[in-house]
Amino acid sequence: MYINFFSFSQLITGSIYLLGQKIDEVVRSKTAKHAPYPTVCVGNFQAGGTGKTPATLWVAKQLKGLGYSPVIIIRGYRGSVSKSTIVDRQDAYAYGDETVLHAQHFPTIVGKNRLESTHLAHTIPGDKKVLIMDDGLQHYQLLKDFSIVCQKNLRFEADAMLPIGRLRQIPHTNVHAILSQINEAGYQKVESWKGIPEYTFARETVLRSGSKEPGLVVCGVANPDDCLYRIQKAGEFIGDEMKFRDHHRYSAADLARMEKASKKYEYHVHCTAKDAVKLAPLVEAENSPIRLSVWDVEIQPVGNVQPLLDAMVAKIEEVYKNRSQKQA
Repeated sequence: MYINFFSFSQLITGSIYLLGQKIDEVVRSKTAKHAPYPTVCVGNFQAGGTGKTPATLWVAKQLKGLGYSPVIIIRGYRGSVSKSTIVDRQDAYAYGDETVLHAQHFPTIVGKNRLESTHLAHTIPGDKKVLIMDDGLQHYQLLKDFSIVCQKNLRFEADAMLPIGRLRQIPHTNVHAILSQINEAGYQKVESWKGIPEYTFARETVLRSGSKEPGLVVCGVANPDDCLYRIQKAGEFIGDEMKFRDHHRYSAADLARMEKASKKYEYHVHCTAKDAVKLAPLVEAENSPIRLSVWDVEIQPVGNVQPLLDAMVAKIEEVYKNRSQKQA
């Protein structure tokens, strides 16, 4: 009988990962607490590339338009800062690239202990504050008031646990909404999953700065092939490509490679906003001839999302009302 030892080892590894995740959930949930302000979590069941960052910004913009003061809470993946800190400068290597992206739009607090981070929010000006977590569905020490699960390209119920698939947690129903950025051919729109309403959003790649002239396309995100394709499609050009791992820390050697590859384009380089927060300071520090064109992703709802906003606002107001009664 033939035994696929590779698949067997993956199964064992996945089982160990799941066991460790459940132990972590049980232990940390025992001391879980609510934040001092209403907390909305934009998270996922799958690792990497589910569109949390644009979804977090969309939620923050909607709440700001409704009169709230959003404050982003984020771990700061691959950043050197561990203690909870209010982001006060554009330093992607200290705070993490996604953290700096958020801080360009909203007050942002970074730190590994998200519960600790929430207690810094009182020092940030603003009325009717709402904390919005970018990721954190698996951060069990902090209780969430409203949770949104993001998915993109592959539905989580069709996925498998790590390392065979991308599931970092068994999907559960202790969430309030599903935000799907799935626009692939043949995708069947779903109204809900196990009673949880699902909302579909379209992704648009937009030029933030620079030009659409052809150039080298550089990408260091979770799904680089999709990113490279969408930038060239939006820019209506075909250029050479250079891929890096997600959250890559760019070096002078990387920059030298880009200069060599982009010379035929007169040093014109296209990149994502996430890459730009690391590349732009490096280009300036090295006095490089590279000219960056920066692209970002925006999401827009396909269909009616008013029920999502109504449910979120109702929960936020409920939290404020209950807190006021307790304080009285």
